[in-house]
Amino acid sequence: MHGKGVYTWKDGRKYEGEYFNDKKHGFGIYYWADGRRYEGEWVNGKQHGTGVYFLHDGSSRKGYWLDGKRTKWLDEDPKNEIPDAIKNK
Repeated sequence: MHGKGVYTWKDGRKYEGEYFNDKKHGFGIYYWADGRRYEGEWVNGKQHGTGVYFLHDGSSRKGYWLDGKRTKWLDEDPKNEIPDAIKNK
């Protein structure tokens, strides 16, 4: 897939957003079946860059992700600095 699209898994997970070479890439929203979701940047199929993580109760936290792993929450960083690994990708 290339461009914008939606993919839904049988277990209720769903991704709506941009694709490049059949991978999540660009801006997208990933939904878990239990009501959680991630809205943010993707690179090569993984969360990468700035995003917002929403819990099923509606609360949310903004953070940075690197190669699919959250590296920090912005509310824990008073300077809101972007990690060098993300800036340089």
